[in-house]
Amino acid sequence: MRPALKLLAERIFPLGIPIAWRQLTSERKRFISAVAGIAFAVTMMLFQLGLYDALFKAVVRPHHAMIADLALISKNYVSLADSDTFTRRRLYQVVSDDAVESVASIYVGNGAWRNPATMELRQIFILGCRPEEHAFNYPGWTNNPGALKAADEVFFDETSFSDYGPVVDRFHRSGLVETELEGMRVRVTGLFDMGRTFAADGNVIMGDTAFFRIAKYFPKEMISVGLIRLKPGEDATRTAKRLQQILPNDVRVVTRKEFFEIDRAYWAKRTPIGFVITASLIVAVIVGAVIMYQILYADVSDHLPEYATLKGIGFSDRFFMNLILQQSVMLSFCGFLPGLLLSAGLYRITQSMAHLPTELNTSRALISFLLTTGMCAAGGALAARKLSSANPADLF
Repeated sequence: MRPALKLLAERIFPLGIPIAWRQLTSERKRFISAVAGIAFAVTMMLFQLGLYDALFKAVVRPHHAMIADLALISKNYVSLADSDTFTRRRLYQVVSDDAVESVASIYVGNGAWRNPATMELRQIFILGCRPEEHAFNYPGWTNNPGALKAADEVFFDETSFSDYGPVVDRFHRSGLVETELEGMRVRVTGLFDMGRTFAADGNVIMGDTAFFRIAKYFPKEMISVGLIRLKPGEDATRTAKRLQQILPNDVRVVTRKEFFEIDRAYWAKRTPIGFVITASLIVAVIVGAVIMYQILYADVSDHLPEYATLKGIGFSDRFFMNLILQQSVMLSFCGFLPGLLLSAGLYRITQSMAHLPTELNTSRALISFLLTTGMCAAGGALAARKLSSANPADLF
C-alpha cells in the first residue's frame, strides 16, 4: 500500500513539494481576490439552485394542504390559479367506486380584499370548500369542527404580504378582524400558513356558503378541483386509470404526485420564471470560469521564466497542465466554503423576508461543489494553453 501511495505522491508532486499551493499563496492579494471571486460564483450558484427549488415548492403549497390521494381536474386545467371548472356530478360518479372512501370539492377564485387599516383594495386568492368534507389539513380548521360554516367567515393566510393590512396583529390581539371582500363584509376567525405562490401574494379560505356569497360569478353546480380519498391499501395509480375509463372526457383523474407536477411544469416551462433562474445559474458558472481563467492566466504570465526553466530541462506539457489543474482544484476548495456560508445566510434572509422555503441540503451543496470544480478546471485548462504553446527559447 505504501509504495502505491508514494508513487501517487510522486505523480502529484514530482519535485517533492506542493508547487501549486506555493505559487497560489506567494501572491496573497491575488490569492484572496481569487478565493473571493470563486466564493461569489458559488454563492450565486447555490442561491439560484435554492431559489429554483423553493419557488417550485411554493407553487404546490396549496396542493400539499389538500387531503387527497387522487385529484379530479378539468381537461382544460392549466394550474390551480387557472383551473377551469367542471360539474360536481363527476364527484358523485367517483364515489360509487369501491376503492373510494370520500370526496371533497374545491372552489378557486379571486376577490378584492380591503386593507382594514388603509381601506385600499388588493386582489387576493380565494379557496372555497365544504367545511364538512375536511378538504384541508390546517390545524386551525381540523381542531374546530364548526369553523368556516358561517356565510361571512374566512381564514386568512398569515404569510400574506403586508399590503393586505395588519390582519395577523389584530387577530392575535382581539381574536377577530372585520373587513370587506368583493364589497361584502367578512370576519377573519382563524389563521393558516399556506405561503405566497407565483399566482398570489395573499390567500383566504372559506366555506362554500361564504364562497358563493362573495364569488357571485362562480356557477354553484361547478367545482374547480375534486379531491378523492381512497380506502386503506388501495393503489392510487391503478384506481386513477380505472376511474378515468368510466368518467367522461371533460375531466382528468391524476395521482397526488401528478397533480403537483402539472403545476410545477406549467410555471417552469410555460412562464419566464424557470428560464430566468436557469439562465442566472449558467451566468454564475461562466462568471466563475472567467474569474478563474484571469487569475491563473496572470499567474502563468508572472512565472513564465520559472516555467521555461522547467520546460527546458525536460518537463512535459502534461506536467504544467497537471500543475495548473491542481491550482484550480485548490482554489475551488478554498472558495467553496465561504460561498457555502454566504449562501446559508442568504437562505435565512429569504426565509424570513419572502417566506420562501429555501434550505441548504447535502444534494444541493454537492451539485454546487461539482459545478465549482468543473468551472475552475475549465478556467485552468484555458490558462494552461499559454504554456503548452510556448517555446522555452522564446521565454527568456
